Amino acid sequence: MKKIIGLLAIVLTISSCTQINSTGEKNVTKGDDTIADMDISLSKMDVVEELANIEDDRILLKASGSEPGWFAEFYSTKIRLVVDYGKDSLTFVRKNEDLSKDNLNILFGKSDEINITKKACTNAAGEVTDRTLSITYKGKKYQGCGILINN
Repeated sequence: MKKIIGLLAIVLTISSCTQINSTGEKNVTKGDDTIADMDISLSKMDVVEELANIEDDRILLKASGSEPGWFAEFYSTKIRLVVDYGKDSLTFVRKNEDLSKDNLNILFGKSDEINITKKACTNAAGEVTDRTLSITYKGKKYQGCGILINN
């Protein structure tokens, strides 16, 4: 919901301070001065479709680990991975893998992978979760725990 509100605020802000001319270009203005000229890249339908995609993109699994700190979020359409206490991150398309399987191996990049095992895992806070994760990213291994989210 926060993403939708944020995207709407950006769209409204851009549309309130711009003028669209007949050639399909957008002029960003401040007072009577033109600050920037740009081509229009989104139609109203593109914005509506993007908002629909954001609404449908539910989080399905959360995982994290420590030493070094990392976390991963598995959404309906993508996977977000943040490693080394936030120093590196990436988001990539999820290929609709069945996250409820007992063992799942997700390959991404040239030699990067995520292994999810349906096995009890105790995190650093002492909480027990239902998934154990092992991630190899840029040649470095990350271990941790995850839990499926019921939507």
